[in-house]
Amino acid sequence: MDAINKAFEILELFLHSNEELSINDVSERTGITYPTAHRITSTLVKRGYLLQPEKRGKYFVHPAKLTEFIGIIRKKLNIRTVASPYLHDLSQTVNEAVFLAVRRGQVAINIDAINRDRLLNVTPDASTLGMYYTGVGKIFLAYMSDKEFNNYVNSMVLVPRTAYTITDKDQMLKEMNNIRRNGVAFDDEENELGLRSVAAPVRDWEGRVVAAISVIGQTARISKQRLNELAPIVKEYALRISQAMGAQ
Repeated sequence: MDAINKAFEILELFLHSNEELSINDVSERTGITYPTAHRITSTLVKRGYLLQPEKRGKYFVHPAKLTEFIGIIRKKLNIRTVASPYLHDLSQTVNEAVFLAVRRGQVAINIDAINRDRLLNVTPDASTLGMYYTGVGKIFLAYMSDKEFNNYVNSMVLVPRTAYTITDKDQMLKEMNNIRRNGVAFDDEENELGLRSVAAPVRDWEGRVVAAISVIGQTARISKQRLNELAPIVKEYALRISQAMGAQ
């Protein structure tokens, strides 16, 4: 068991190092004796985890193995599976409906919903949501590049869903800046009268916004004051999911 722990300690040393390491470096930084460090490092080279370009030279993590790890991580990190326990906990905490959405091209799509019954007879009209009038949609808009955002605005006919829907480009740009600054987006009856929501971004281990979570409820329960009170809670749960996805 001690040998296994030492092997992982050496592998983790290489994974967290930005430089090539000699056996002396490995031994000094881990406290493992030189012969043991050499034996374990040689085994890691044979297994393809480390690379030693020159005989008697230094070692580093094999790029091919890193690429393999990245592929495995991407397959394992299913956003819906990772987020599920946090969504249930969030829904119980606020006693409202909670949604998880991802972006697909020019729309946002709800891929999970918790406590939907809290919406009673008022529900979002589809799992496919527009970007400019929903909380989760605004999250994806806010974290687009400037070029992508301009292409979206110029290619879309921004039809008002309600009297509160933002369709002016300058006003929308101002709101996107607020979202990036505060880390949350609001839908104050912009998609459907009688409904309010607050949303926050979920990032993956590369820092990309890959999803958004939102709390949605009827205006009878979610006043504008409560909407602001919910914002830091939603933001906190989005951060927890992001950390579970490997985000720093």
